[in-house]
Amino acid sequence: MSIPKATHSGKWIIGDEANISLQCYVMDNEERVLSLRGSSRAMGLAGGGSVALVRNLNAKWISPYLSSGLKNWLYKANRNDLPDYLSNNGRKFTPLEASLFIDICKAYVDALQDGILIGTQITVAQRMYAIMTAFAKLGLVAIIDEVTGYQDDRDRKALQIILAKYISEELMPWTKRFPDEFYKQMFRLKKWNYQGNKKSPYAGKLTNDYIYSYLPQGVLEELKSKNPKNPVTKSRKHKHHQFLTVDTGIKHLDNQLQQTMALMKASEDWKEFDRLFKRAMGEPSQTIMDGF
Repeated sequence: MSIPKATHSGKWIIGDEANISLQCYVMDNEERVLSLRGSSRAMGLAGGGSVALVRNLNAKWISPYLSSGLKNWLYKANRNDLPDYLSNNGRKFTPLEASLFIDICKAYVDALQDGILIGTQITVAQRMYAIMTAFAKLGLVAIIDEVTGYQDDRDRKALQIILAKYISEELMPWTKRFPDEFYKQMFRLKKWNYQGNKKSPYAGKLTNDYIYSYLPQGVLEELKSKNPKNPVTKSRKHKHHQFLTVDTGIKHLDNQLQQTMALMKASEDWKEFDRLFKRAMGEPSQTIMDGF
């Protein structure tokens, strides 16, 4: 079995305290880890080596606060059965899973709150509290992704997977996708005069805002890229939906259309519709200017 190797790495400096830092890694199996030695140093343990953390976790006072995952990890550590990982430059290190480091933080902080710590134990627990507070909002995995630069690569990979599901490799033949009823309801709510196929560009913008924008993030941008406006006529050669896959893209589009039309029919004016729509989409409703 091959040894996992880091594809991304970075140092997380907690707040303004330069002496509290964690070396973070994302492995080629997408596991997020810290180095055991680096974790010991960040905690301020005596000796600061990888053995220091194992020694502290073997203490009787902390045993009641250890999670089952930590106890299992400690059992392996005591048997010298922990794996070796490779850093970006090929250096071996003993990893500590991000989730286990969170458990260690909780163990020390819980013990501190119970008032059972003394001396240097209190100092270590206070450092753990500072670290835990620093990642409380985003989460340690998100912090690791950010400091290692993996976040950008992760987002690009996720976007490519989504686009592969939603964007067709070939231009699909034109079929009527948007029922006349959709635009009749739009014009009724806006108090515009409906004239069939004759529509203002603003109707197209509303279609993007209330239909295409609710496809997964990145899909509308890709549709605009594949189906650009003519710089002279300001119109597009094809309809956006001709670039959507039948199995996923079109199905999502149709579901969004049907839900939106139902809300339109239940509304007396555009302001009411927008409020109902935003509530249905789980968004705060915004005030709509009467002039648009």
